[in-house]
Formats: sequence, structure tokens, C-alpha cells
Amino acid sequence: MKKTLLLLAVSIPFFNITIAQVKWGIGGGIHSNSVIEKNNLNSWDQQFKENYSPLSGFHGGIFAEINLDKNGNWAVQPALLYTNKGRKFSKSYDSTTSFLNDTSTINASWKISYAELPVNLVYRVPLTSKLRFVVGGGPRISYHLNSKAIYEIRNASGEYSSFDNKLATGDAVNKYQKLVWGVNALAGLDFNDRVMLTANYSRDMSGFYTAEYGGSFRHELWGAGAVIWFTRSATAKQKAAEKDSDGDGVPDKLDKCPGEMGTAATNGCPDRDGDNIPDTEDSCPDIPGPVQFKGCPAPDGDKDGIPDHEDKCPEVAGLAQYGGCPAPDTDNDGIPDDRDLCPETAGIAKYNGCPVPDTDGDGIDDENDKCPLKPGRKENGGCPMVTTNMLEEITNAARSILFDVSSDNIKTSSYPALNKLAKILELESDINLEIEGHTDNTGSVRLNQVLSGRRALAIKTYLVNKGIAPERLKASGFGSERPIADNNTEAGRAKNRRVEFKVKY
Repeated sequence: MKKTLLLLAVSIPFFNITIAQVKWGIGGGIHSNSVIEKNNLNSWDQQFKENYSPLSGFHGGIFAEINLDKNGNWAVQPALLYTNKGRKFSKSYDSTTSFLNDTSTINASWKISYAELPVNLVYRVPLTSKLRFVVGGGPRISYHLNSKAIYEIRNASGEYSSFDNKLATGDAVNKYQKLVWGVNALAGLDFNDRVMLTANYSRDMSGFYTAEYGGSFRHELWGAGAVIWFTRSATAKQKAAEKDSDGDGVPDKLDKCPGEMGTAATNGCPDRDGDNIPDTEDSCPDIPGPVQFKGCPAPDGDKDGIPDHEDKCPEVAGLAQYGGCPAPDTDNDGIPDDRDLCPETAGIAKYNGCPVPDTDGDGIDDENDKCPLKPGRKENGGCPMVTTNMLEEITNAARSILFDVSSDNIKTSSYPALNKLAKILELESDINLEIEGHTDNTGSVRLNQVLSGRRALAIKTYLVNKGIAPERLKASGFGSERPIADNNTEAGRAKNRRVEFKVKY
């Protein structure tokens, strides 16, 4: 009794809505209903589950719709429907004593009728001016009206019999619930706010039957339906009342130019330049302008985008932040103060208006300083002068380097000198070293050239192995091209067989 009163309490607001709202209709459709049964019977999956099949049915009733937004896209759609549900069972038996003595086949169906109250939240997506895609879903309450089970039995001898039983309702075992709740969903098309065709799905969230062996029983429904709306929605009525012949968004009753597309600001009349002045009153209909100049742009003599009546420098292009005047340039370096990081000291654009930096403070800016991180002298390109002591140490090291005869193999006696040279290069990281190999004129010119180059390269390799960066070292072989003594004497040839080092920053 309590559940019956609950259904009536829910239904009364539905009828009030149906009567009060301007949009309502009738609809119905067909569906296929199956029962989702879950239990712990050992023989269920092997002997019975596959013998159950869906039951076809129909649903129909009255529909209402309440718009939730002014465009009629969102709406609440309740309905009061008659729906029949259930399932079928069919099984054949091999033994005449397996079921009901001599039964060979049994066909059964359970048909349950409900009064249902689904309430869907729907959303319509416009596809054309008269066609919209509809999708929605929501809760549902089902009230059990009546039900019966129909049996058809055929025995082994061919005899046929049938009977039906009314199904009991209630909360006890082997009875059907009076109230069942679930969820539903729909998707389809709405034609001109008059006909709605949908595909439907619903499923119980509570069980509709209590079996003596436990388990759960829930309806699942797939179907299709149609709704014919007897009245259009309030939104549709409003659109019909607000006829807009030219489609400019201004209703004809407010449109001063109902046959031409316009804007609301111009009372529906055309405004090509969008300055809110109708073309018929605009002296420059294709160029935006203020009312005070009859729709034409304000004069701007210097073309800086600031009209003359607002420009403090109307004959010189400037910036709005300076009232139409150019930005000041205090240091006269051609870079205005608003972009000059050193507005009181002349500089260049590359450094945002600041002078070229002099990182090492030697009076030579970094752009002209070959050694910008080390103070130096102008005559040496901004690099320090190589000290006399350093030159002497490097020269002495060169004189101490000896090779095996006709070989680029450095004698071990030369290692101390090379190690000292590597230490100098390590301490003076800004200097580079050119290594030159020379020979006398004894032997082939080509072989002397190759040998001198290999000896210079051997020294470079030694220094690199001591940790000196290879890009700081340059190895060259000159053979006998640059003698410093007479090659006609043994003493002169000995002087010509040498290694020279040249230091550069």
C-alpha cells in the first residue's frame, strides 16, 4: 500500500506538468526485453541459462517536456508509459522421465506489465533549421500492474497442453516486487519540434523478483520509439512569434529594414563597416567612423593612429602614451627612452641603447677586443703583451726539443722542456701556440717537408696529451723553405734543423 501511494505521489506532479506545459504528446514503440539473472546454482550455466531468450513487447503513453534554457537545447522530459516485459524459456528433454514424467518439450513465457515513469534530461544538437539530434538519460520508476506465466508442454507421445498462472506480487520468496527502479537512455532525431524518433535502452537497478534459491533478477530493454508532439515548446512558439524575415536576429516588428540584413544597434538596417551607423546615414559606409564625423574616420594628419583632435603633435607621428608625440630620446642616440636601457648615455641598438661593454675594463670595447675577458693593450688588439720572460722560456723550450735521426720520435731528453711548455700554456689559457718544424736542405725536398710537419704534429700531440686544448695549437711543417743559416756548412745545417714556437692571443 505504501509503494502504491508513493507511485501516485510521483505521478501527480507529472500530470500537473503535462497540463501546465505547452509541449506534450503521445508516443510508443517496440522493444526486446531480457532478464539479467545472477545466481549460485551449480547447474545454471550448463542446463538452463542458454534456454532463456528475450521477449518482444511494446510500450506507449504520454510525454511532456520542460525547457531549461531559452534556446530549447536542454530540457527535462518525463513520461507515463505502459510497458510489458518478461522473457521466454524453451527446452527439450531426452528422457521421458526427466521432467514431469513423460514431458519431451516445454515452452514458457513470463509476461509482466508495468506503469512506468521515466524522467530524462535531454539535450538537442541542431543539425539544420528543422532537424536536431537528441540524446538523454535519467531515472525510472516502474509499478507492477499484472503478470502471468504461460506454459506449453508436449509429451513424448505427442500430446499437447497449455496453461497459465497469475504471478504473485509482494516482498516474499517467489513473488514479484510492486515497485522497481532503474535507469534509461535515449538517442535519436527531432523533426521540426513535432516528431521525435529514438532508440531506447533501460535497465533495472533493483531486482524485480525474489527467488527461493537467491540471486538477482533485473530487466534489460532495447527498443525504438516515436513521439508525436501535439503542442510545440515555449521556445518554438516564441521563435514563431518573433518572425525575422531577413535572418539578422532583429524581429520584423522591431526591424526598420525587414528586407535587408542589419544589426540590433542599427535597428535591423545594414551597416557594412560595423560602426553602428546605418549605411543610409553613413557618409563613409565602408570605413568605420564616429557619429561626430558622420561615420567617417577622424582626421589623422601624421598617420600615427591618433586622431588630430586628440593628438598633441598632430604633424609628427607619435605614440598614444605620449599624447601622440614621439617618445623622447634624452641621449640622442636614435633609440627612444621607452626602449633605451641607458636613456642618459648614448649607445647602440644592439645593446638596447647602452654603449658597447668593456668587460675587462681595458678601455677597448668587447666588439674590438680580441681578449674581452683579460685586460690588454690596444696595439695588441686588446690582448696582453707576451712578456719577455715567457718568450724566453718558450724559446728555450724549442731549442731543447730533439728528435731521433730522420724520425718524428721525440727524444726523452726533450720531455722536461715540453712539460714546462705545457705548464706555461695551462697557466696562460688565453694564448695560442703555433708550432713550426724546419729542416736543412739535405735529402729530398718533399721528404723534408713531410718530416718537418710530422715533427710539429708530434709536439702538438704531446701537448694535447698533457691537457692542452687542440684548438689552441697549430702544427705546420716548412721543410727547408725557411733556413736561418748557411746550409753549406754543418754548423749552418744544424741551426736550420729546428723547432720554432710563436705565441699569439
